[in-house]
Amino acid sequence: MPLISLIAAISENRILADSSKEDIHVGIPWDIPSDLHHFQQKTWRHPVIMGRKTYSTFNTPLPNRTNIIVTRDGNFKAPGCLVFDSLQAAIEWTKMSETEEIFIAGGGQIYTEAIKFANKLYLTIVEGNFFGDIYFPEFANFGTVTKEKQSQENGFKFKFVEIERCVNEVTQPTIMG
Repeated sequence: MPLISLIAAISENRILADSSKEDIHVGIPWDIPSDLHHFQQKTWRHPVIMGRKTYSTFNTPLPNRTNIIVTRDGNFKAPGCLVFDSLQAAIEWTKMSETEEIFIAGGGQIYTEAIKFANKLYLTIVEGNFFGDIYFPEFANFGTVTKEKQSQENGFKFKFVEIERCVNEVTQPTIMG
């Protein structure tokens, strides 16, 4: 069974973004190029599942990854991507070909649904409390921190954190028929 991992950059108050902002970073209140490099390195050659709104921030498939988009919009098309109408269906399909790790890359609703059965969190935690309306779910009781690395870039202090859940604490996603 492949690991199911959530990967995200969040503030200390769990903000992912502010949906009211339409700037180049689509409401993300920080600019940390090394976080993007971290994301690319971790997800390289692995499937990445994301919601339609998260995909729209890239608007093109991420290279060297299977890009999987979850949306309720039955007419949504994304060339070079697979599209599913539920997170569970996307994960079940992905498990047929991936043996190592499946990454969930947002947004807020997808993370909230996926954290219940995730095995691991890869978080970039940016120091400070930011304004926003898209949150990462509560993870204080998720598991054990296995890696932590402090860094600073573009005036932002942050840390890369990996948190693993004990195998017996993971709830498997159920397929709704």
